[in-house]
Parts: sequence; C-alpha cells; structure tokens
Amino acid sequence: MSRDVTSSLLTLPVELIYRILDNLDDFTFLCSTRNVCQRLNYITDAYHRYQTLTTLDLSEYQIEDQGTQHLAHALTNDTIISAINLTNNKIHDQGIAYLTAALKNNTTLTKLNLQCNSIEDQGAKRLADILLNNTTLTTLDLSDNGIEDHGAQHLGNALAKNATIVMIGLQSNKIKELGAQNLAHGLAFNMTLTALDLCANKIQDNGAKYLATALKTNATLTILNLGSNQIGTSGAQYLAIGLKQNKTLSILDLSENGIANQGAVYLADSLTNNNTLTTLNLSENAIGDQGAQHLAHALTNNTTLAILNLERNEITGLGAQHLGNALTSNTALTSLDLGNNEIGNRGAQHLGNAIINNTTLISLVLMLNEIGDEGAQSLAFALRNNRTLTTLNLCNNRIGDNGAQNLANALINNTTLISLDLRLNQIRDHGAECFANALRSNRTLVTLNLQNNEIREKGAAHLANALSDHTTVAAVYIRWNCFGEEVRERLMEVAKGNERLKLLAVP
Repeated sequence: MSRDVTSSLLTLPVELIYRILDNLDDFTFLCSTRNVCQRLNYITDAYHRYQTLTTLDLSEYQIEDQGTQHLAHALTNDTIISAINLTNNKIHDQGIAYLTAALKNNTTLTKLNLQCNSIEDQGAKRLADILLNNTTLTTLDLSDNGIEDHGAQHLGNALAKNATIVMIGLQSNKIKELGAQNLAHGLAFNMTLTALDLCANKIQDNGAKYLATALKTNATLTILNLGSNQIGTSGAQYLAIGLKQNKTLSILDLSENGIANQGAVYLADSLTNNNTLTTLNLSENAIGDQGAQHLAHALTNNTTLAILNLERNEITGLGAQHLGNALTSNTALTSLDLGNNEIGNRGAQHLGNAIINNTTLISLVLMLNEIGDEGAQSLAFALRNNRTLTTLNLCNNRIGDNGAQNLANALINNTTLISLDLRLNQIRDHGAECFANALRSNRTLVTLNLQNNEIREKGAAHLANALSDHTTVAAVYIRWNCFGEEVRERLMEVAKGNERLKLLAVP
C-alpha cells in the first residue's frame, strides 16, 4: 500500500496535489504531508499556505496527547509558525513532553496558548524548564490547567532567568500563597514580563503581600490581574504600599476580593502618590459609600487614572455624590462603571450635575441602579451641555416614558453621544415616539438599544418610520418588546427594509 502511495506522489501533477492540499485543514496539512517523500516536501515548500502559515488555531480540536505528538513533530521541521492556540484539547503532561522536546530547537514560535487543558504541575515544570533557555517565546497562557504551588514554583524560577517572555496567563488554577511567593521571587529578577494574570486563584492576603513586595522593585510589569483571590482588606493594604513605590504598573484588577471599605481607603491613599496607574478594577468588593468617598477624594488630585470600575459595590446616592464632586475637577478619568449599585435618582442627579462641565469622561455605566424618570431627567439635562460623553448605559433601571422623553429631547441637541443603552426599562409607545423624532435630527448617535421594554407595535412603527427617513443611526434594537414575531414583517415594510432596525439581532 505504501509503495502505491509513494509512486502516485512521484507522478501526480503538481496542480492536482495543490488541489488536494487546498481541501486539508491546517492541522492535517501541517502534520500529515511533510516528510512523506522528497518530492512532496519540495511541493509543499512552494505551496502558498506553507509559506504563509504563521498562526495555527487548533482550539477545541480535541487533538489530545497523540495529536500533540504529531504537531510537535511538525514544529521540528522548518516552519514559520509563530502562534499556536491549543485551547481545550485534553492535553496532559505527556502531550507537553512532546511539545517541549520540539521547542528546544524551535526558533519561530512566539505565542503558545494552552488554556483549558490538564497539564498540571508536571506539565508546568516542563514548560518552565524550556523557558530557562528559550529566546523566542513571548506569550504563554496556561489558564485553567490545574496548576498548583509546585508548578508555580518552577515558573517563578524560570521567570528569574528568562529574558524574552512578556506575558504569562495563570488564571483559574489552584495557586495559593506559596506559589504566589515563588512567582513574586521571579518578578524581582525578571526584566521583560509586562503582564501577569493570576485571576481566580487562592493567593489570599499573604500571597498579595509577596507580590506587593515585588512591585516595589520590578520595573517592567504593566498589567497585573489578581481578581477573585480572597486577598481581603489586608491584601489591599499590602498592594497599596507597593503601588506607592512602583513606577510601571498601569492596569490593576482586584475585582471580587472582599477588600471592603477599609481596603478602598488604603488604595485611595496610594492613588494620591501613584502617577502610573491608568486602570483600576474594584468591582464586587463591598466598598460602600465610605470607600467611594475616599476614592473620590483621591480622584481630585490624581492625574493618571483613566478607567475606574466600581460595579457591584453597595454604593448609594451618597457615594455617587462624592464621586460626582470629584468629576467636577478631575481631568483624567475617561470611564466610570457604577453598574449594579444603589445610587437611585439622587445619585443620578449628582452625576448629572457633574458631567455638565466635565471635559474628559467618555463612558458612564449606570445599569441596575434603581434610576427612574427623575434621575433620567437629570442626566438628560447634562447631555444637552456635555461635549465629551460618548457611551451612556442605563440598562435595567426604572425609566418610563417621561424619562425617555427627556433623554430623547437631549439627543436633539447633543453632538457627542454614540451609544445609549436603555434595555430592560419601562419605556412604552410614547417614549419610542420621542426617540423616533430625535433620530430625525440627531447626527451622532450610532446605537440605540430599547430591547426588553414595553413598546407595542405603534411605538415600534414610529421608530421604523424614522429609519425610513434620512437618519445616521446605525442600529436601533427593539426585540423582546410587547409585539410578536408576526409584527416583524409589517415593521420592516414601514422601515422600507432598512436593516438598521434590529428586530432579531442582539448587539
């Protein structure tokens, strides 16, 4: 059988072989057509896919360890592949053994994604051993691989010596305090790593302490994700101390860590001295109004923080008042997320007053905040004068037709807002009609989302009719309102087939 195959490959026209190759997926082509015979090697060397195949996406191919062996064999050949995605392939330590053997001599691979496999500590050790001498790999994602402290220890040792790696992903593993200590040791000596993702591990407060100590001297790390690690108030305090001395970190994620109001106090204090942090995620930390107050005070002096996420933090109208006061003088913040808090109409009023003259805020998220028509009126008044806000999210509040009317009237004069999200409110036909009228004159809004309201066919028809005229809005989403699918065709007729009316699509 093999002789017949070899014979045919020696005589088949090149054009026919190319046609066969065209119908192979990348994995089969790369792993099954090389080194069959010398002639086929010459042909594939000249084949356009082989010459240009730099990225290999094998996510969810289920290649397992045996397939990994074939891939490793292909990598030992003269390929130009620089990035491989092996997410969710049931690869274990044995598969990693095949890969690392190939990587010893490979000089092209720069990105390797092994998310959602089962390499565990032994597989992590094999990869760490490669990092000791490898000079090409820059990005390594080992998220969700069952790696514990022992595996983190080997990776930490590798970081201390490696001079090329810039990103390591270790999200959703089983790394605890000891593993964090070893990674921190590696950071103290490493001079290339810029991003470290440790989200959803269990490093707790002592693990945060080790990393905070490393931050004092590390001069390259710019992104650190410690979300969902149970660091608590003490961990926040350690990191705040580290931030006061750190000169490079720009993005810090501490979401879901139970830091509470006192943890926010420590971090706020660090923001008064830190001049490099641009993004801070403190969502789901129960910082409350007191924490919001201290952060707001820090914002009055901070000149670098651009993105602040305070979603799900039990902040009421009082906390929003403090933040609003800060926005009247702050000139750095461009994005504020207060979603899923309890700011209500009072909080919306304070924020509305703040953004009237604010000249930097671009995105404001106020979803799930018990804001009604009164709060919407305050925000609408601000929109008439504000010249910077491009995104406003008011999803899942209590805004009815009166609030919708005020917001729609504001759109007639507003020249900057691009996206307005009003899903899951209480807007009916009159509110929809007001927005339809506004769309005829507004020339900047790109997306209006009115899904899951109480709009009937009459209100939807007003919107459809507006889109049949000359409007610049790109999409109006009105699915899941109070009309059935049988109305859809009639609405599209009114809209003259305009696909900007999204009756089925979800943004």
